[in-house]
Amino acid sequence: MEMSRDSENRTSSLSRQGSTASSPDGSEPKAANRSKANIRVSLACVQCRSKHVKCDATLPACNRCQQEDKPCFYAKSRRGIRDPKKRSLISDKPPMTSSASFLPTSNFSSPPSVHSLQDLPSGWTVNSMSSTDASPKNETELLLDLFYSYFHPSYPCLPPKRFFCNHVKANPNSYDFLLSVINFCGSLYANQIPSDDLREAAYSAACGSLPFTVQSVQGLLVLSIAAFGEMKFEHHTGWANRAVSIAVELGMNQKAFADGTSDSVLAESYRRTWWCLTFQDSTRNLCDIGSTLTIADVDSDVDLPCEEWEYESGIIPQPISQSQYETQVNLGHTDFSSMAYLIDICKIQTDLVLPYNEAPDNKKAELFERADARICDWLRRVPKWKMNLVDPDGVVDVVLYHGIAIAHVNRLRLRQSAPRSGLNIREYFPLGPAKGPDRKGQVVKGFGWNSHPIDIQAANGYCDLFRHPFPTKTLRAVFATGTLRVALAYLDACVFLGLDSPVFRERINRLVQILTAHGETWALSRKIAEDIKVVAKEYLTPRISRSWRPGVSEPEAWGAVSSSLLHETPNLAPNFGFEPYQPVCQVGGWTLNDTWSANLTDIYQA
Repeated sequence: MEMSRDSENRTSSLSRQGSTASSPDGSEPKAANRSKANIRVSLACVQCRSKHVKCDATLPACNRCQQEDKPCFYAKSRRGIRDPKKRSLISDKPPMTSSASFLPTSNFSSPPSVHSLQDLPSGWTVNSMSSTDASPKNETELLLDLFYSYFHPSYPCLPPKRFFCNHVKANPNSYDFLLSVINFCGSLYANQIPSDDLREAAYSAACGSLPFTVQSVQGLLVLSIAAFGEMKFEHHTGWANRAVSIAVELGMNQKAFADGTSDSVLAESYRRTWWCLTFQDSTRNLCDIGSTLTIADVDSDVDLPCEEWEYESGIIPQPISQSQYETQVNLGHTDFSSMAYLIDICKIQTDLVLPYNEAPDNKKAELFERADARICDWLRRVPKWKMNLVDPDGVVDVVLYHGIAIAHVNRLRLRQSAPRSGLNIREYFPLGPAKGPDRKGQVVKGFGWNSHPIDIQAANGYCDLFRHPFPTKTLRAVFATGTLRVALAYLDACVFLGLDSPVFRERINRLVQILTAHGETWALSRKIAEDIKVVAKEYLTPRISRSWRPGVSEPEAWGAVSSSLLHETPNLAPNFGFEPYQPVCQVGGWTLNDTWSANLTDIYQA
C-alpha cells in the first residue's frame, strides 16, 4: 500500500537536511509489572520476541530460555491462552533485581488507576479515574499524573511515564520547557488548579528561544494541540509550524535519527513524535486552519511504531519500515500495531480525502471512488480482535479508536459538499448537502438490507464507538471536528433528505451531550456543541408527540425508516452500526428512558 503522499502539484517549503542526534540514555528497559487478572499470552515470550527468534511457548518457561538460563515471562496480549489452568502457570512479571527498578527514585507517583464508573446523560457510562495509591505529594506530581492519564493516551509520543521520569532526573535542564507544557496541559484536567499562570508560563517559553532538541519539538507539538482545543488557532499554527521546522532540521523525518540512539524507548518516542506531527498537520489542513508549512511535503522514511503494550513495557521489537508494511499489506497480512493502522488511515486522509474538495470537477469522481475504496479496504483489513477495542482487562485501545473514527468521518467528508468545510456549522448548514457523484445513495430494496445512504451508515459506525466505556477526557483535543461531521450528517437527513426520525434526533441530542462533557476541558468542543444546538433549534421543529410509539402511522416521507429503526427487528442488516433494537428503545448503548420523547426535544426548543 502506498505510504507516501503524491506531491506532484505541491512545492516543498521545508528544508530536507537531516542529522542524527541522540539524547542521554536512560536505564536499561525492562518489562512492566502487570496485573494477572484475565491474563492472555502472546505467541512468544518476551525474551524470544525481543530477539525475533522462534518460541515454543512452553509453560511456565520456554525451552530456549531454560537452555540459556534466562528468566522467561509472557507479556499480556489480547490473543493467546484462554484456559485458566494454563494461565495460572504464566508469569507476566520480569524478575526484579536489586540494581535497578523501573520506578524512579524521585517523588513522581504512578498514574491513578481506573476502577469506578460514572454515569453520563442517557445512561452512557465511562470510567472515572481515581487513585487507589497514595495521593501525589505535590502539585507537580498531580499535574504529571493527569497529563499521562488523560492527554497522553491519544498522543503517546512521550516516553512512558517511568522512563520519562528517569530522563528528567538524569538531565532536568533539558526538560524545562517540556515540563512547563505538561504542567499546563495537566492543569486543564484539574478543577482545583488554576491554568492561567501555567498557560502564561508555557506560552512565554514557547515564544522565546528554544534549543534544537527533541524535547523542544515535543513541547511545541503538545502545546499546539492544546491551543487547537482551546480555539487559539493562530498560536496553534505558529507552534505547529515551528515544531515541524525544528524536527526537519534535526532530521527526525529520517530513519537514521531514531536509529542513532542506543535507548530503544527513546528511539520509539522519536518515531512516534514524528508521526504525531503528521497526524496534527493532516487535521489542521482538513479544518481549514491556516498553515504556511506542511509536513506532507517532507520526504520521510521513519519506521512504524510498535504496539502500546510493548511501548509501555520498554521491550521494543524491531520496527518495520513503511515499505515492509506496504509489502505485507499486499500479501494480505494484518498483524500490525494500532499506531501503524492509524498512520495508514491518516495517509489516506492526506493523499486522497484532502485533495478531493480541491480537485476540478472532471477529477472528482475518480478521486471519490479511490478514496472511498481505500477507506473501506482499511476498515476491512483491521482484525476483528482489534476492532473490539477493549481487551479482557477493560483497557481501551484509544489509538485504534481514533483510527476507526477517522475512517468513518472521512467517508462523511467525501459526501459532504466542499463549501461546508470548516468548523462554522451555523454559517454553512443552509447551503444543504452535496450533489453529484458523491450524493449516490446505496438504497437496496431487499429483506435484511440497510436502506440508508452510505453517509448515514458511516455516521452510525462512528456513534457505535461510544458503546465502549472510557473517559471522555482521554479523547483528542480535536475530537469535536469529526463529531461535527457526524452531527451534520444526521441534521441533513432530518432537514434535507426526507429521513426525519426520532432516532436520528436522539443521536444528535446525545452527540451534543458528549461534546458538552468533552467541553469541560476543551473550548472547541463546547463551542461546537452550542453551534449544533442552535442549528437544531432553528431547523428542526419539535413535532414528535409524547403519544408516538413504534407502529403508529407517521408521514410517508419517513414512515419506512422509522418502522425499520424502531420496531423490534431480529434480522436487521449486518452492516447497520447499532445492535438490533429491543422492545425498549436502545440505541447502541445510549438508553432511551420511558420519557424519551421529552428528551428528544430538549435541544430543539428555546
